[in-house]
Amino acid sequence: MRPYNQGNLATNINPKQKPKQKVLQKKRTVIRPGISGGEKLMYFFAVILFVSVLSSVIARYTMISSYNYQIIQAKKDIKKMSESNGELKVQIDALSKPDRIREVAQQMGLTKNDDTVRVVKDNRTSN
Repeated sequence: MRPYNQGNLATNINPKQKPKQKVLQKKRTVIRPGISGGEKLMYFFAVILFVSVLSSVIARYTMISSYNYQIIQAKKDIKKMSESNGELKVQIDALSKPDRIREVAQQMGLTKNDDTVRVVKDNRTSN
């Protein structure tokens, strides 16, 4: 509908436009509390370095522990071998007695013939 403009004071036919005012806004620098990107990157690399050093130290300790277990096992094996060698030496001494050798030879039917046995004495001195 068209406004009735001949006698109506309620309508403004030619509204006056208000000139727009330019509002000058100052740039505000906002300082946010927190950590900057460079600091975050530095902390990240520091954590990576710390984790890598820590993992290498732990790896070394596990290797050392493994070597210690192997050393302990080797010592146990050496002890068993030395005990076994002692038992074998006792058996060698028991089996190499001249009386036993004569007895076994007689059981097998061998006889002693002193004419064929020659004893050679060595005059060399051992240092």
